[in-house]
Amino acid sequence: MLGKTMETLGADEAAVIARDASYRAGGYRSFEYATFTAAFGEVTALLGADAAAPRDLALACAGVVRPSEGSLSVVGVEIASGERLTRGLAGVGVFSGMLDVSPELTVEETVRREFRLRRAGEVDVLPYLAKHGIATHAEHVVSSLEPAARARLSGAVACAGGVRIASLDLDDPFIGGMSTSAARDIVEGLRAFAEQHAVCIVVATRDADIASACDEAYALDFASEEELRAKTRAVRGTRFRKGPALIEVGAV
Repeated sequence: MLGKTMETLGADEAAVIARDASYRAGGYRSFEYATFTAAFGEVTALLGADAAAPRDLALACAGVVRPSEGSLSVVGVEIASGERLTRGLAGVGVFSGMLDVSPELTVEETVRREFRLRRAGEVDVLPYLAKHGIATHAEHVVSSLEPAARARLSGAVACAGGVRIASLDLDDPFIGGMSTSAARDIVEGLRAFAEQHAVCIVVATRDADIASACDEAYALDFASEEELRAKTRAVRGTRFRKGPALIEVGAV
């Protein structure tokens, strides 16, 4: 797929449009001058050298964090100006210390609870869990899950209830140590789900291997940009952003 600039991305495809979005609170500094788009039906990675910036920006894309400067439009709603997303439009995965899940609930109970909170009514959860590759863990309690299963659960929680925007952090302490190959498999599953359901999925990560497996990746700083460029150099069609311009990387 060829890359698209914000000028050529159709309005019906643009889920998130950020222009010089920054977040500072008191002495705390997070993402700065983030400029990118994220489309429906795709997985967009936010890559940073540290965990805070991609985490906060992913939360901002779901309307949980409000940028202190710049513009961040989510489905036409200007988050930076204080507008709120309609309930049920955006979903988030597990963000430790902010949006946790009960370790004593089963996977099925956890996801069913999210459907109810998002007013999606009673649904057959097992087919939904199967789409996220975690149906075989339906009766397992959350505290017993291995890292890869926790990551899949975080994705299932983020996308539950027919949301249009879903954000998750693959570096969150809830997930813990997960192999790169397992993470890339999870991203492939998220890409399939995003395409099938026309959902925009935003993934926060510090791992360029994970970012390069997504449909599109945005580097938040120079260190992550250099790493991402090295990872994608030999992959035709892989896209990543450098500042406001879209860079297309072809095969070498």
